[in-house]
Amino acid sequence: MPFMEDIQQVLNQNVNLAVLDGWEALFVERLSRRGSVANRAQVAGRMPVHITSAGLALMAHQDKALQAQYLDQFSDPDGKVTVDALRGLLGETARQGFAQLKGVVDPDTWGIAVPVLNRRQRAVASLGVVVPCGRCACRPWFRPCRRRPVVSPAGWATPD
Repeated sequence: MPFMEDIQQVLNQNVNLAVLDGWEALFVERLSRRGSVANRAQVAGRMPVHITSAGLALMAHQDKALQAQYLDQFSDPDGKVTVDALRGLLGETARQGFAQLKGVVDPDTWGIAVPVLNRRQRAVASLGVVVPCGRCACRPWFRPCRRRPVVSPAGWATPD
């Protein structure tokens, strides 16, 4: 919790912690601040993996068998995301070490999340932020397009 509070203090925006539960991101903690952007993630709330940066950060850092099961059953009820597009998003997330989704849940927000990894390099949780889209390009602390996430999972490890 102190780490989440530190991030919130720097960004003055929403910070959340999620775990993978089936094919959904389950939000176990969220810190909000007056004046921060809308964040639809609620504590004890669930959101589909494919529409949240938290979900993508979690799924992209699972073993290939679990990812294959997820992709085999995947169907976007809105018809906006194909299996191939989702496979590409998961691959990109795994390569860059963080997930980012702009305007998916709310058109005015950008979600960014990093995995919290165990010793086998599998995600046991994800730590995410939700920031306003309009501020992303001009803020020096926000550089995911330059492959530098807001927070880094380096050094985070949990027991197996």
